[in-house]
Amino acid sequence: MRKITLSMVMSLDGFVAGKDGDCSWHVMDEEMHDFMDRFLDTVDTLLYGRIAYEKMLQYWPSAEFDQTSTEKNRLFARKMNNMNKVVFSRTLEKAEWNARVVKGNVPLEAEKLKLQPGKNIALFAGANIAQIFMKHDLIDEYRLIVNPVCIGKGQRLFNNTTKKLTLVESKVFQCGNVLLVYR
Repeated sequence: MRKITLSMVMSLDGFVAGKDGDCSWHVMDEEMHDFMDRFLDTVDTLLYGRIAYEKMLQYWPSAEFDQTSTEKNRLFARKMNNMNKVVFSRTLEKAEWNARVVKGNVPLEAEKLKLQPGKNIALFAGANIAQIFMKHDLIDEYRLIVNPVCIGKGQRLFNNTTKKLTLVESKVFQCGNVLLVYR
């Protein structure tokens, strides 16, 4: 059975998005790019909520062909662009970028995906859909990348959630980010 891994960037004060969904505070360098590139090699399906999907759609499809971008970024974009994507949304009618929309039962769809053959699944969601996955115990692994930034307000991942997790890995990056992997 495939596992679902939540991969999310978080500020030191516990926010996954700033005011109005701002993510400009994310700390990313070449080491982080390499780390995320290796992570993408372990999955073949990306899961999103509508808002996260629309933000990704604004950048990644054209990033593969952006000559002002680094070669590594273009190769990463190519990986992202070629992967299957599932967008959980009540309002989105259609999806592009190798994606399909699921409007129905989130837990049922997640369980179906886990039973399909293939590599693992990455939940690159937003906080709202991630909270639904948490509520239904659909996340097998939490990969939280804590950035050395405090943003003061925004959207939290663990909002009114009580969950006992076990730390299975940690890694400190030169840019100050810390990876915390929980199961």
